[in-house]
Amino acid sequence: IKLLDEEDVKYCREGIEGLHFQDGGVTQPLNKSYNVKKNQQTTSVPDHIRKYLIDIFYNHSYIDSVYCPNRVSVNFYNKYQKDDYYDIHVDAFKAMPKSNNVFFDYGFSICLNSDYDGGEFIVDNEIGQVPYKLQAGQVLFFPIIYAHTVAPIKKGVRKAIIGWMSTNVSYEQTYILRNMYDVNTYFVKQNDNEMAVKSTLVQNYLKKTWGR
Repeated sequence: IKLLDEEDVKYCREGIEGLHFQDGGVTQPLNKSYNVKKNQQTTSVPDHIRKYLIDIFYNHSYIDSVYCPNRVSVNFYNKYQKDDYYDIHVDAFKAMPKSNNVFFDYGFSICLNSDYDGGEFIVDNEIGQVPYKLQAGQVLFFPIIYAHTVAPIKKGVRKAIIGWMSTNVSYEQTYILRNMYDVNTYFVKQNDNEMAVKSTLVQNYLKKTWGR
């Protein structure tokens, strides 16, 4: 999904300049057994950038219509340099602090640059391993039940902000809402305002009912 325009990307990149980086492996327990992860990341994202992105999430027409988020957690800024990678893994389902007993449904990665080679985000789902080459301003959502990996960087530096999201809408319901969104878009492009209003009414009702 195209989440950020050029000015948004610039604002985010300027807002995270000068942050302290640490070995990304400190947040991956599997690194104690083998080298699953090689990258660098910050310990957090500045509050003004985090709030800026969360506001965009909640006001983005597609995200609101299809995913109906009720919690968006913007966690790290990370960078992958030449030969850096993240081997196949599954994210933790439970949000920190764990005492809050909040669980995530989706992970996401917001790309902040396009000038790199390699570094594909690969999702391992029912049809196999599907690679995505993210460009600046794009966000990739993936169900947290899916294993995933970041392929080694061949050239340049891959920069991204990552986080997780909760929703009361099931994956099956999201599939239906995504199809409804496509139907709405079709009617709008056909200038069929009457059907666009009717299909939007159905989608809004489903969002209200399922997203409670």
